Amino acid sequence: MQAQERGFIGPKPIELAFQHSLGFAACIDELLRTGALPSSFFVADLGSGAGIPGLLLAGWFPESRCLLVDSMRKRYLFLEEMVRYFELEERVSVYGGRSEECAQSPAYMLSFDLVTARGFASPSATAENASGLLHKDGILLVSEPPDSLENRWPEDGLRMLGFSSPIYRRFEFSYCWMVKSWKPRGKFPRGVGIPEKKPLF
Repeated sequence: MQAQERGFIGPKPIELAFQHSLGFAACIDELLRTGALPSSFFVADLGSGAGIPGLLLAGWFPESRCLLVDSMRKRYLFLEEMVRYFELEERVSVYGGRSEECAQSPAYMLSFDLVTARGFASPSATAENASGLLHKDGILLVSEPPDSLENRWPEDGLRMLGFSSPIYRRFEFSYCWMVKSWKPRGKFPRGVGIPEKKPLF
């Protein structure tokens, strides 16, 4: 796979990345069945890198629209190349820049039904940046590390950003999602780099 050859995916078998994306899809299926997501959902994939899971989800959910977000030039140029290769230009676009900047852009702030993140950043930074992208009742869906600790997503910190308590699911890998149920206690995200350097929780 080109992404692995270019160093955007680690040396582990590519099948694992595919299985990881299938878990995201299973979570989305549940959210669609319960009506938490509309069938024509708009999703932002943070730190999209090789387009996993973003590009795969765009292919599996043909009614969706997707924004692939990555700040590294060689990665977002690769993503643009892949969007053209798979002829997804009508539904998938690429934002070459920081997720904080994307969330503060009038074109994207508070616009998304769903934000996905696979190994993007710390829980606090991920939730803060996602909060600025999601509208009310939007959902943040993340993959969890194998040794995940229950206090990774403290309820007080999530509530500050407008999120309800996380819901966990386990397939081949682990995942959790949280709904943006309330108005955040402030304007988020803060400036570029601050969510990671000065985490809220």
